[in-house]
Amino acid sequence: MALEEILAQDGWTLARGMARKGDRQIEFHPLSRGDRQLQNIFRAIARKDAGQFKRIGVLVVPTNAELRRVRDSKFADKYPRAFFASEEELRDGVAPVSALPANVMAFDADVLANQQIGGPGSPFWILRFKAPEIEDVTPAQFVMMDVTPARPLLSGRVVRRRGWDEDMDRPPLPILKRPFGIQRAYYRHFDKLYLQKLVLPPALAPALHMVYPHEFELLYKVLPDGVGTALMTKLKRGDTVQMVGPLGRPHDVRSLRAQGIEEVHVIGGGVGTAPLILLVHALRYYSFRVKVFIGISKLDVLRYSGDVAASFAEEPGNAYVYVDDLLEAGLRPADIHLAFDTELPKRSVRGIPKPNLFAGFVPTQYQEFLKKQKPQFVMAYTCGPDKMMELVWGIAREAGIPLRVLMEKRMGCGFGVCLSCVCKVRGADGEETYARVCTEGPVFDAGDILWKENNSKSPLVNCGSARPC
Repeated sequence: MALEEILAQDGWTLARGMARKGDRQIEFHPLSRGDRQLQNIFRAIARKDAGQFKRIGVLVVPTNAELRRVRDSKFADKYPRAFFASEEELRDGVAPVSALPANVMAFDADVLANQQIGGPGSPFWILRFKAPEIEDVTPAQFVMMDVTPARPLLSGRVVRRRGWDEDMDRPPLPILKRPFGIQRAYYRHFDKLYLQKLVLPPALAPALHMVYPHEFELLYKVLPDGVGTALMTKLKRGDTVQMVGPLGRPHDVRSLRAQGIEEVHVIGGGVGTAPLILLVHALRYYSFRVKVFIGISKLDVLRYSGDVAASFAEEPGNAYVYVDDLLEAGLRPADIHLAFDTELPKRSVRGIPKPNLFAGFVPTQYQEFLKKQKPQFVMAYTCGPDKMMELVWGIAREAGIPLRVLMEKRMGCGFGVCLSCVCKVRGADGEETYARVCTEGPVFDAGDILWKENNSKSPLVNCGSARPC
């Protein structure tokens, strides 16, 4: 399809390489122009637009292979705040993401920050790190990471011990890497609030690509008797941690548009919300309507000191994990719903309407929402404790909404070899079988999961909340 026809679907007009709709403009510049000229063009666009994203520039390259090359983060300064498209995708349609992870590799990630959230004694931490090697990560994919800093094989340091009893008292150090989903990705020259201002034509958005990300965040919970997650809290800026990734079956949200999906509901429970944040950012980039439902115990669980707080100014020096991430992604406060299973906040939360603050569990809140709204052309995603996701599946099925679940299991390798992360599913032939979360997942159609066979906890055990489910 011609570029002019693609843009016309959303009411944009194209003339002489410039697309317009209202006060928004998109300039298309071919790679065939001189390199110096292109650099000057994109720097001028960024300067004149002043971060409003009402005027953006697209560098059009001939092939998908060339597209991969120019998106490298090392070129971010060369074409600041540029978007990229290939003539191949514009002509033949968007190339689907491979069903298999691409460019899985072992690499060293540089720790940029490791911050506790929720105040002293809270088990929740955010780890930010730099790792251009996982530039191809898609929503729901994960990394396997060491929980202690990488050290030289021979440090040249002599260690003197007082006696054999000191070694006997030393706790064992974990050997295996741990799986963690990516919560946030950061792009050079794109500030945290760019999605609040960026509005791409829905028909064109799947063919527009940003520079590859180079920094990432993950949220982790320190387990009461855990050895590995407790050691992770000691990681600090300047440490290097060994990782492997990106792992998991890539999930291409662009395909939802071809299925007629216009709105996406995202339902998260506790720490299970973390991998859904990257999904929300991708959905917003591709111009889907998004509504999010988060189940937590109380608001203080989400509070932390962060530079994002200045953007929202409710409490200088503080921010709310998930809530501020979603506001940064351009969600309106009215599109965010919070369920508190222990106590409701005594004051407003970032302008979220009071009817969106629910006393109870998030599946019940989502059920009440669907009774009132009856939305159409909707897909839903959920992640959290198995029991919570099973409840959400029953609610979505009754409402006729297709649901995809992000399964989380303990695993030893991340490559499908150790078989420690299997879950019981119904295969394409209808027979019961097993699927590996690390290779066939972590995203599954909820209807394929045999929930009763996969419940690792009794129904009387907490599903990520303070009370029984």
